[in-house]
Amino acid sequence: MKKTTLGLGSIVLAAALSLSACGGADEEKLAKEYCGLAQDAQDAVKSGDAAAAEKASKALLDWAEDNKDAKGSEDEFLDAVKKECPDVASTLP
Repeated sequence: MKKTTLGLGSIVLAAALSLSACGGADEEKLAKEYCGLAQDAQDAVKSGDAAAAEKASKALLDWAEDNKDAKGSEDEFLDAVKKECPDVASTLP
């Protein structure tokens, strides 16, 4: 299950990276939000609580949906994620 949730985090990050190059997004703010949710998902998986893992995964999906039209730089977002949560970023493709 851990691998599945981490895979979901990668998929959610990929969805979030549909950031347009038009500028206007606060990549650091988005990265902090993403990292918090991804950490919650990792913690839920580590706890073995399937309901908590499902809830955390849904929160990540909801976040991705809410931010799918955000405008900004994919590279800046990835850099911000790597800076904000290197342990989560290490699971990214």
